[in-house]
Amino acid sequence: MSIKPIDYKILVPKSQEISRIKQVENDKFKNQIRQGVLQQDKQVEKNTKRVRDTNKSENITVDVNKKKKDGQGKEKKKQKEEENQNKKTKIKDSIGGTIDIKI
Repeated sequence: MSIKPIDYKILVPKSQEISRIKQVENDKFKNQIRQGVLQQDKQVEKNTKRVRDTNKSENITVDVNKKKKDGQGKEKKKQKEEENQNKKTKIKDSIGGTIDIKI
């Protein structure tokens, strides 16, 4: 296929239009990336200024009688530990004391 002089007259203006369209597409892509980066920076800055994980402190209540309850709880724990130790020593003493053999 040969190119005639009339084709050149049409091709030159079309190539300029195409180059402008391609330039606009490239600029659009660059602008989208730039906007994404700026948006991410704003989000990071917003997160650093904001208090996160507020759910942890929502259910916390101040109890005046907590010290009294803790004191009673500690005494109960000590009693339970002493009982467990007594049971363990009884078990240790009884282990090996008798032999059960079935023939």
